[in-house]
Amino acid sequence: MTRLLTLAPPVERGSNAHAALANAQRLIEALHRELRVPADIVLLPLGCLSGGEGLDSRDCATDALALLREAAQGLQIILAGAERIGGVAAGFVFAPCVETEIWQPSLAESKGATAELKVIESAHGTLACLPGADLLHAEHARLALFAGAEILLAPMAESLDERSAARQLSRGARAWENHAAVAAVSLEPARHAMWNHNGHLLLEGSGPSARATLDVPSLRARRLEPWVNFPAQLRTGLYAAEYARGEPLPRVTESSAATAPVEAYDVLLMQTHQAFVSNPDTRDATVADNLKRALGLARLFAMRPSTRLVVFPEFFLQGSDGSHPHEYWERCGIRIPGPETAELAAFAKACNVYVCGAVLEYDPSWPRRYFNTSIIIDPQGEIVLRYRKLQCADLNGLLNITTPGNLYSAYVERYGLDALVPVIDTPIGRLGTLICFDSNWPELWRALALRGAEVICNPTSEIHSNRRPYWYQAKRAHAAEQMVYVASANAGSEQFFAGAPVTGMNRGHSALIDFHGELVACADGPGVIPLLGRIELGALRRARTAYANDPAVRFDPRSVAAAYKDFPGFPLDCFLHTPMELASEGVALVTQQIEQLKQRGVLKAP
Repeated sequence: MTRLLTLAPPVERGSNAHAALANAQRLIEALHRELRVPADIVLLPLGCLSGGEGLDSRDCATDALALLREAAQGLQIILAGAERIGGVAAGFVFAPCVETEIWQPSLAESKGATAELKVIESAHGTLACLPGADLLHAEHARLALFAGAEILLAPMAESLDERSAARQLSRGARAWENHAAVAAVSLEPARHAMWNHNGHLLLEGSGPSARATLDVPSLRARRLEPWVNFPAQLRTGLYAAEYARGEPLPRVTESSAATAPVEAYDVLLMQTHQAFVSNPDTRDATVADNLKRALGLARLFAMRPSTRLVVFPEFFLQGSDGSHPHEYWERCGIRIPGPETAELAAFAKACNVYVCGAVLEYDPSWPRRYFNTSIIIDPQGEIVLRYRKLQCADLNGLLNITTPGNLYSAYVERYGLDALVPVIDTPIGRLGTLICFDSNWPELWRALALRGAEVICNPTSEIHSNRRPYWYQAKRAHAAEQMVYVASANAGSEQFFAGAPVTGMNRGHSALIDFHGELVACADGPGVIPLLGRIELGALRRARTAYANDPAVRFDPRSVAAAYKDFPGFPLDCFLHTPMELASEGVALVTQQIEQLKQRGVLKAP
């Protein structure tokens, strides 16, 4: 077990070498007091040598850092922290072995440079130091993962403002996304937080110190499981192309103002009951019944003049009862366009709303394949956006489904790169969509933000499990990081076959999440619930303008493009020539990827 101590004792403010040396001595005195209870890793905050003042040059820190290095050796601990030098945050890690140390400039503040991140291998785990705002960018944590980091240390300079809670959500999301432990500490105010590799918040509070014990063998074992393994399922090649485009974050475009923009409006999140299609012979009747009930209840709320957007859940027309032969999906899949989308279009026109929902789609132009597809229909009844789920159950042994990543070359050749993560300008904002499992991939959120998305429709089917709370918190973090509204509609109940009991496996909790990661509206459980929430589009745009002036949170996608391109992520085109026939084929590929990452040293045996 790894014993972790975060330490933020009082220090004096000063920007010269004398102040830095005096503060180093104070820190060492505090170390001796605290280490009466042993620790293996000690993390100090950003500004620990200057009291938050910052030092003029690295020369000012030379003697102070030498003292801390000697203390790490003498006390036989790993000692990490950060200081702002010449206006740029830089982290340091000293280990008992004199040859082993890190000096890590902030990636977020190193503008125009290719991001590089170092790690330290130790008996207590592989460590990376991400100072300042670095951990707020998911891509920087990925660079640490690429180098095999298991414990992410975040010496920070936290402030209390309207974004404080959002930043804390981001730090926890980094643990969940990377199956990594995260520790963070700030000086003024003295705040501590630690998360384990499941994304569970171990502690959060104030005071001079905090402690937690990390189970690194459990972390390593989790990383070797093929089920819902984010590091092993990461398609770095797909996202490298997105980052290489290097486009700045678009703001409000002229096309979105082609008609009078809407300053604020209501969104209806239609938490529905789903009867599952379990037999091609009853497919039409089951789908018709699902559609009739969903639209019948939604109509009462969609007709309100202030309602401009309606989002239905994932699988809301067919359910999803597992893997079937492709002949089954040729009969049971939804055609786009088709009779079901025609009914949705008529609903959109009658209610003067945009409509989004996700279905299992069969497209004859892709024989022996089917997709999990989200569409957006405009108030004129036109299908204006079609997105096919990129991160799906194909790799988790649940569905023998196709994703664009599995036939990437052919898909991009046919539709172009923009079809992978489409967005559409409308009077109610620039709309995009993600589906269920997609929301665990920060790269997808970034791709939508780089394309200017303001409101992300999130049809989902999230079930009861011990992992869902962390999934949910990460979704809130991504909404805040990209400054978007997320309209997430979950199934409220389901019936797996005719005569089966109605369950709440899909636990509801549909929600509208704002650009601070806060819940504007939330269904407090399962059940059929028409949930209304208010989208303040004007407030979002004004907040984006203000937030864009903060240099600590600007992100240059080109700085990480090479790292994503060079890392051997989950392979693209793995089912380009031969469609997946059995859902177990995806699990076998993930297992192979885990073995490759073990050989590379990224993943380690317990």
